[in-house]
Amino acid sequence: MASRGYTPSQHTSYLQKYLRTRSNTTLSGKSSKDQTANLEDVKSSIKKATRTQPFMFRESTFTVNSSQNGDPLLERPHTSINSSHKTHRPTKFQILPSIHESKNKALKASVGNIPDEILSTIFWKLQIGDLITASQVCRRWYRIAGDNLLWKRYYIKFVGPSNNEPEDLVRVQDLERCCWKNLCLKRCKSKRDQIYLKKWRHPDNYTGLKQRPELTLGKVGIRFELSFLGAGRGQVSTQTHTLCHDDVFWLTTSASVRWYSLVFPDVSMVRGLQIHACSPLMFYGPAKPARDGIIQKSLLLTIKTNLKEFFQSENPLGEDEHVQLFEVSSGVLVALYKVDNELAFLMCVLHYHNLVSRCLSGTSDRSWMSPRRTAPQDDIDPHYGLHGYSCVLILRNTRQKILECKFSDLHTSKDILAGDFAVFYPVHKNDKLSHVTCLRDISFPWRTSLFKGIIQNVAILDMTLLDEGGEPFWTATGMVSFQTSAVRTDQFDFSPESYRFARYEDRKGQVAMEIGKLDCGTSYLSHLEISLSLAFINKVFHTSYGNTGRESSAKSARAKLASAAKNKEIC
Repeated sequence: MASRGYTPSQHTSYLQKYLRTRSNTTLSGKSSKDQTANLEDVKSSIKKATRTQPFMFRESTFTVNSSQNGDPLLERPHTSINSSHKTHRPTKFQILPSIHESKNKALKASVGNIPDEILSTIFWKLQIGDLITASQVCRRWYRIAGDNLLWKRYYIKFVGPSNNEPEDLVRVQDLERCCWKNLCLKRCKSKRDQIYLKKWRHPDNYTGLKQRPELTLGKVGIRFELSFLGAGRGQVSTQTHTLCHDDVFWLTTSASVRWYSLVFPDVSMVRGLQIHACSPLMFYGPAKPARDGIIQKSLLLTIKTNLKEFFQSENPLGEDEHVQLFEVSSGVLVALYKVDNELAFLMCVLHYHNLVSRCLSGTSDRSWMSPRRTAPQDDIDPHYGLHGYSCVLILRNTRQKILECKFSDLHTSKDILAGDFAVFYPVHKNDKLSHVTCLRDISFPWRTSLFKGIIQNVAILDMTLLDEGGEPFWTATGMVSFQTSAVRTDQFDFSPESYRFARYEDRKGQVAMEIGKLDCGTSYLSHLEISLSLAFINKVFHTSYGNTGRESSAKSARAKLASAAKNKEIC
């Protein structure tokens, strides 16, 4: 009776009619014990009915009376009537009174009670991105969301006809679970990589870089996410806040990504930063991303540091009346308000070398790793020096170039090693023909949602060093701060007070430059020094530059210790 969906009033009248009919036919002539037992059966049947589909009744009094022949009957509830003949309307609710009060709780339906057929119908109406999210809820949903027939439809929609796949000849019921799902995602990724990773086979004539992110990633509709890591349990960091980039600027050899939201987290709670590249995985055409497709996250960099302690221990690169600039890592700039020590904006500078692969081929928790570099064959000079190198150097701010130059036919030898570095000298201070004119003054304009300003003597350095085969040997990008030089220049046409120098350094090498200003106000790059670490050179070429003297000194020290030990034994 409960499964027919009666209303409470219909349920009550049906029970009364049923019991009266039964009492006239089956209960007549029976003893009082049998009638009492039958009444207990009726109560138990009512209990079962209310458990399968509980109905809520108004609180009232049910009475069991005996008919003329002694048959117990379940009569209608008697409502109390006052002197004004108005019906009393109680406010409480309860289930049928034959059930104990402790069990009068209506059963609540949950998502787990939904049959597989209904869930499958719901999943068929979802977009593919929402379907992937739903498949991660539990194992049951993962099994239902991996329907081969459903994913075969997505395969035809985003990849093309399925006639070329051997799985198309097999019945859907005989395939493994999620077979067409894995096949669809694999083919979509290979199709995207074929379009964008292999599109530029020839390097750029000026920069020497093969991948063109400004023409590729800009059309893909890629976005960059900044995640703040908070302190979790133990040593584990958890994501507390995630922001999408506010603007991106694509320049000659690098891109600038900025975040200047008004909802930055508290600096004291930040224990690290993560930057992901979010790119669409599915396309309708060669350059039209699918809005209802899947977004793939690729980890670009991870920085684990306490920002509050970092700001207290490090000196800023530059400052103005509103903010201070700090470089947390190479190419990652953080601005801090002076008034309340809160975050103003963040900026990340990304070099174009392998940037397309890093944005499209990584995972959400692991960065893309470049293949190991093999040492080129050097038939001219296998033991001494580097020959035929070229360098593209750009000094810029967020949008504009301050200095741009390219140097060719750079070389160095073993005779001019400077400590643990092999040095190139593209620009000499005494050679005025090698000096390069600056396009504008060195400054770094910034802006947020509320403020903007200009910080002097701070710029972004982009450097690409190519080997004799035209392949990138060392790429560097980061912030540099120009300081007033303590060494006075002997050049009569340069102003001694406006002579400034800057230095960039990482594990592969160093870049040192000096810029002087003439009396007329024009600035020139008067000195440039590019130093490659001998450890990095030895790792690439499998050589041992700079270790000869150390090995001989170590051998002599070991010989002295051995002779001293022998003398002790003799004594």
